[in-house]
Amino acid sequence: MEKPSFSYWSIAALGLVWSLMGCVSYITQNNADFVTQLAEPQRSFITQRPFWASAAFAVAVYGGAVGCILLLLRRVAAVQALGLSLMGALLTLFYMVLTLGLSVGVLQSAGVSVLVGCVLLWISMAARVRGWLR
Repeated sequence: MEKPSFSYWSIAALGLVWSLMGCVSYITQNNADFVTQLAEPQRSFITQRPFWASAAFAVAVYGGAVGCILLLLRRVAAVQALGLSLMGALLTLFYMVLTLGLSVGVLQSAGVSVLVGCVLLWISMAARVRGWLR
């Protein structure tokens, strides 16, 4: 069996760091003390976010972290975890566009997350086809 390339390991590790930063963001946004210190527009965006949008954000970041850990462990379940993560990121982007409009800020935050999710899912599917995942 062929071993994964250096780029595979690099992308999986960077994806894990990215996803863990998202997990920290999710945790801080659910911390009342942190949220009260934000400016009014950010505070109202977070506090008025519907449950489904918060759940999508959680699925995106935690699914990405689990998926990247599974990539590093070379497990085929990474494909499903990263697929769920991408769906969460797409729903998060949808919510942000719905509430904030299609702006540079939205594309920089949620849009980049969707792009990263696509890359991670593609890498996991390519690794499965190459037999790197078991």
